[in-house]
Amino acid sequence: EKKQLYFKEIDKVYEKNLEKKQDIISKIEAIAEESTNSHGGWQKKIKEIETLREAFFNAGKVPIKVNEATWAKFKDAVRNFNRKKNAFYKELKKEQYQNLQKKRELVKIAEDNKDSEDFEATTPLMKKIQSDWKKIGHVPRKDSDKIWKQFKTACNAYFDKLHSKRNEANKEFIEAYNK
Repeated sequence: EKKQLYFKEIDKVYEKNLEKKQDIISKIEAIAEESTNSHGGWQKKIKEIETLREAFFNAGKVPIKVNEATWAKFKDAVRNFNRKKNAFYKELKKEQYQNLQKKRELVKIAEDNKDSEDFEATTPLMKKIQSDWKKIGHVPRKDSDKIWKQFKTACNAYFDKLHSKRNEANKEFIEAYNK
């Protein structure tokens, strides 16, 4: 009788564990269904999922007859979340490489025009590509500094030349004014 009572108690504990695990699985599924469009949002979700996974593993045993089904449901929920996360990051990476190409095109324009003497036509163009640069989104981190330095160098070379030319012209006016 004590043995049967003991096993009944264990079965009750297993049933409670099963409820906990099913609750955790439903929370994981709910998190996976939420739409997120930012890196920070995904990082927050990843931490939540890790916490829930840990809770799932620490929840204890479940009745043998539903053990495999519970485990399969848990794996599917986590796998579904990971697929959505990976799809987001692949799309983000693809977008960053497109932005990199756009910025490389602007660098090429800046370098082609940095030695221009036609200040009337080139100055608005240089200002426009600087404005366009700001509107283009992020690029991969490994390329970010390199491409920015190229662009900045080309733009600075042009504008330094423009300012020196203006200062020369103004120099004559200043001297005339002083006289």
